[in-house]
Amino acid sequence: MRFRAAASIFLVIATSLAVAQTTRDPRPNPFMTAFPLAFDSEHIRLDIIGDSVEVHASYVLHCRAAGRPLPPLMYPFPDDSLMGGFRMISACMRAWHDSVSAPVRWEDVPGTNAVRMWLPGCAADTIVTDVIYRQELHDNYARYIVTTTRAWGRPLTRASFDIQLPPGAIPIEFSFPFEPTTGGADRYRYEATDFMPDRDIMVRWRE
Repeated sequence: MRFRAAASIFLVIATSLAVAQTTRDPRPNPFMTAFPLAFDSEHIRLDIIGDSVEVHASYVLHCRAAGRPLPPLMYPFPDDSLMGGFRMISACMRAWHDSVSAPVRWEDVPGTNAVRMWLPGCAADTIVTDVIYRQELHDNYARYIVTTTRAWGRPLTRASFDIQLPPGAIPIEFSFPFEPTTGGADRYRYEATDFMPDRDIMVRWRE
């Protein structure tokens, strides 16, 4: 089965996601300001491996009320004509700077391009959710949705994105100013603070 390059956004409640996609109102979303989690930062790595993209994502969240039960959350994937099906590999949650993690349960949401996730209750003031998934690759193109950051009602403190292209691939378009890194050939990075983007992460390349 061919997998294709795509991207994910972090956990967004379905109703808030719909609001973010239909308006660019910069005012805080009052629903999300009362939500028990605040989305602080993210680190995303997209590895193009053969005919698939493997996404390793880490999301840092602040708990507004430790021990408070968390409602189910949605992890949606982009609806893009160049993108195919996704496959979740793993999801887990841990306290900040803690190596011990707890599994996160998820299930597909019928009729949507998303999974529903149940995070364990907050055991610390700051938690990290780690997700790994793969997505089908139809073309030399990858996209990671970041514009729904607005659904959380505040910019991210920090965001970093690493893209590993196939060996010898030549990038022909980035939607943000990615730069080559010293971490290895064909790897590119973009970092930002106070991140409230108006476009998604996107890369095209030729081989």
